Amino acid sequence: MSARRSPFGAERLVRATAWRFTFLALQGGASVVLFAVLGHALPTRVFAATAVAQGVLVIAQVIGDFGLAQAAVTVLPSRIAADPGSAPRLLAGASQAYLGAAAAALLLTLASVALVPGAAQLPVAVCAPAAAATVLVGGADGLLRSQGEFRRPVWLMAASEAGGFAGIPVALATHSALWTCVGISAGTTLGAAGAVAELIRLHSGGPGGTARPFARAAVPIGLAQVFIVLGSRVDTLLAGAISGLVAAGTFEGAWRTYQLAQYAVGALATAAAPFVADALGSGQPEAAVRLMRQLLGRLLFVGIVAGVVLYVARRPIADVLAGSLAGPVARGLPALAAVSPITAAGLVAFYTLIGRDGERRYVLGCIALGAVVNLALAAALAPSMHARGVLIGCAIGLAATNLLLLARLGLMVRTLRQSTLNRSAASVSGSA
Repeated sequence: MSARRSPFGAERLVRATAWRFTFLALQGGASVVLFAVLGHALPTRVFAATAVAQGVLVIAQVIGDFGLAQAAVTVLPSRIAADPGSAPRLLAGASQAYLGAAAAALLLTLASVALVPGAAQLPVAVCAPAAAATVLVGGADGLLRSQGEFRRPVWLMAASEAGGFAGIPVALATHSALWTCVGISAGTTLGAAGAVAELIRLHSGGPGGTARPFARAAVPIGLAQVFIVLGSRVDTLLAGAISGLVAAGTFEGAWRTYQLAQYAVGALATAAAPFVADALGSGQPEAAVRLMRQLLGRLLFVGIVAGVVLYVARRPIADVLAGSLAGPVARGLPALAAVSPITAAGLVAFYTLIGRDGERRYVLGCIALGAVVNLALAAALAPSMHARGVLIGCAIGLAATNLLLLARLGLMVRTLRQSTLNRSAASVSGSA
């Protein structure tokens, strides 16, 4: 496929990045604003139960998605670039896979009720429809971006996120974690109607499409996602089981604050991911290497700035975002601030490697190792240091994973550059 026909031409990267930044800024901003308003509107224990429910919703969404979101923007562009005629069939099969993933997210949310403190059990249960809805929104986002469309996903996501704000007036009126989560879940689910319509359109556009090829590519990524959850989001449940509801809410508040600093990083990495995949799939390794090197430099810089801001301004940031949990959240943030640069740079390695058929098992191994390090340290430190100990374990696990991913990316870039040099030498020799 010629460069002119590709939806991932270099001239479109800036615009794609701008739309992706808008997407994540709105998504992350809406989540943080909702979290912050509830933190100031609800009593401490009620807010902690609500925070745990929202954390479980995210866990169920990530596990239910099972790597489909990452496969959509790394595997599909490469395969479509290699065989453009397969696009309708591939997209139809992928949309079918997302419908199954949404059902899995709903069931996982209901199953997790048994794992949370008693005060959070009903709030978690009523969030199940929202977990399914967010998977479907993520599906529409990923499949549109796999075709080079970055603008429409912003509106689909914004509709779903805006719906979640229905929980705010309910919280103010009832001061109840249960009814607040009912409002959030109902609004989020109704707001996902546009995304559902998009998936139905894609599914009907490719007769004979099957989910199996896409699902097979996503399985290693999905297993990696499970370990990502074990290496970060399950810490909410771990903190609750060892140190109680307030510790769980504290970890959730610190993690959401840290993620706010990572949205700019995520915008750059996820916007560029299909461009890198398209370049590799269409046989342009030199363009892919150039993109990766540019991204690494930019993301490392953004990660350093984010870490410094998060550390220096941790108390005022926690006051605004965590409400009644501001004190313990601020005390736990330095651990996450310290690893912000390495996790930022590591995103380039993650999204590049999972798009390569021979690299996904390595990615899975790196993330599994990080999860083991995290959970072992968190469980050891939580009894004495509570949420802060869990955050330290989480940070060390993240650092271990990302250092290994970056080392592998370095080897891959070296191989690509060598193959380019060999081809150039052969071409010169042939001309002579």
